[in-house]
Amino acid sequence: MSKETGKTVGVVDFIRSEQSPTGLFRIAPGVPCDYALEQASTVLGCVHKLIQAGLLDEDGEMMWAAYFLCEFAKSIVDDVGLGMQKA
Repeated sequence: MSKETGKTVGVVDFIRSEQSPTGLFRIAPGVPCDYALEQASTVLGCVHKLIQAGLLDEDGEMMWAAYFLCEFAKSIVDDVGLGMQKA
């Protein structure tokens, strides 16, 4: 991916609660999209391993960790998509 593909815009947030209309975390603006996607891929690799281990060990904490990491990776991808549209 080239540098012309854009940067993250920093508008996608994640880990929302019913008490707050905004997420607890937000993707940082200005990160090159290729780097952000690389990091999302790394996070998803960890999610895959956590799910396997969580299922085999019947470990709910691992499954919750995988759930939140998956939401984090999706937020990166969504923000990258917005950044690439602007490029």
